[in-house]
Amino acid sequence: MKSKVMKSIFCGALAMIAVGFSFQPESVSADMGNYNFVSIDSGVTDSITVNGITVEALYRPYDSSVNSDSTYSCAAFVKRFYSQVYGRDVSGLNSTTSVPVIDSGSFQATSSPKVGDILRDNQSVHWAIVKEVSGNTITVIQQNAWNGDYTKAWVGATVQNGDSRYTFFTWSENTQSQTPAGNYTVNYQNPQIQETTAVLSAKVDNPNRYSVSQVGCYLWDANDNLLKKHVENCTRPESRFNMWYDVQGELGISLTPGTTYKYQFFVVQDGIEYPGSVQTFTTSGQAPLTQTVSGKAPVSTADTDAVTTTDDEISRSIGKLNELYGWSKEQMLECLEPAYKISEDGNTYYIPVQTLMDRPASLILTLTDDRIVRVQWRYEYSSNSDTALKQCKAFYKQIYTEADRNMDSSRYSYCENSKNITSLYNEELSLVKDYSGERPYISITIMNQLSSIFE
Repeated sequence: MKSKVMKSIFCGALAMIAVGFSFQPESVSADMGNYNFVSIDSGVTDSITVNGITVEALYRPYDSSVNSDSTYSCAAFVKRFYSQVYGRDVSGLNSTTSVPVIDSGSFQATSSPKVGDILRDNQSVHWAIVKEVSGNTITVIQQNAWNGDYTKAWVGATVQNGDSRYTFFTWSENTQSQTPAGNYTVNYQNPQIQETTAVLSAKVDNPNRYSVSQVGCYLWDANDNLLKKHVENCTRPESRFNMWYDVQGELGISLTPGTTYKYQFFVVQDGIEYPGSVQTFTTSGQAPLTQTVSGKAPVSTADTDAVTTTDDEISRSIGKLNELYGWSKEQMLECLEPAYKISEDGNTYYIPVQTLMDRPASLILTLTDDRIVRVQWRYEYSSNSDTALKQCKAFYKQIYTEADRNMDSSRYSYCENSKNITSLYNEELSLVKDYSGERPYISITIMNQLSSIFE
């Protein structure tokens, strides 16, 4: 079957090929739209899935024999599609006026083409299969359709329904709806997380190149309360496209530091939502202590502010925090619940403790998939007096000095604002001196299992 060429004239003698379904190329200028050309190196350039069966468009380097090849010609694809999907034999694809013939039922010309119907080019003896219908725009899948120099395959070509150059034929036993349901896969990417926002992204696979009319995102808190449903108009007929949202900038939601959220992307085709899986993330920073169920943080006093903690106790306490990392929820409740009052907020658990650092503090555990992925010890000073500020500064220095001694990685320190100082050790350990309202606090956070040993 003759090749289809974009904006190019390809001349040859008009002569019937012995296999009975092809003509040699004559002068032709393709009128199809959407000039999308892809490499033929893999041999497979496009595919269509109908009734759970996928049929691939195949290409090899072009020469004139492709036009009549029983594997690579345009008619060969139509025959293969009907053979693999329906188990039927199609013939009669041999002229600009011929009507396809099938061994069961019959083909009739139609002005309402649907997926699986056959397209005939009435000027250049070219055949294709309807892959998608979106209003009056028909996307076809085809073989032996090329760019101007015959090096790349023409994929996703479109024609307008009603164009006199083309005729569509529907099989009397084709039960496909005019617009099929999508076959979408949402491949989430690692979110970019900050304290009050996050950039969420995904790559969406659309192998059948159906026309998506809208895309969007759901955002919930950890208790499944819907915070935002965002929908936007977005026509995307590509086989793969990107989605991304800045939660604060685009969704208008300011997130809470140290808090877990859930989200879900979706695409819309013909008014029907096709969702991806539900994902979770936890914002960086320190969770407000007022999020506990009781609403009260452990009580500190001037006396507890003045407690002298030994270097050994600091090292022992960090080691104990590290031991908690990776525990299952079951382990956590079994070991800690009998001895401590545990407050729960979604996937975050708050435990008042006095057995670490010799002072009353909060132990804040964040879980993902019922496993502890973040362990934080946090002590809030009783006031913002000069004495408390000096004690906080001295205690923070003592902690990072002990961490420097034990950690294999070097310390990286920075200030998020004029009151804050944060020290990081290879994305494993975080030490923070900051303010909660008017009062200073110190936190120690295990972000990943420590490679160093604290004893």
